[in-house]
Amino acid sequence: MAESQILTVIRMWAAVAWADGVLAESEADGLRRLVRTAELTDEERVTAAKIVETPTKLEDIYLTELSPDARRGIYRAAVRMALVDHVIQDVERDVLRRMQVLLAIPVDVAAEIEHDVPGFHPA
Repeated sequence: MAESQILTVIRMWAAVAWADGVLAESEADGLRRLVRTAELTDEERVTAAKIVETPTKLEDIYLTELSPDARRGIYRAAVRMALVDHVIQDVERDVLRRMQVLLAIPVDVAAEIEHDVPGFHPA
């Protein structure tokens, strides 16, 4: 059975949060809040909780079937997640670049999104 879109999104955001090898408490809080409030089945909620608590890497998951607005929203949230601990490591930037490609977001659109997120400074 294919993973639900919301689980895939949680997995992608967790990958950004874990990219530097550490899940900061602020990152964990944000992800846990998402898991609590998302429309998930009980089984999906258990899976999502495990995703948050386990170092996660960004897999080659393509979400291009989502609307452009949805893909931009996912990317914007990932950029914000990378900033939650107030430090953006190079590895987090690398994960964001991969996510941008996986979501089929043009480079110029990704740059606009990053520019609009307070505190994010492109490398």
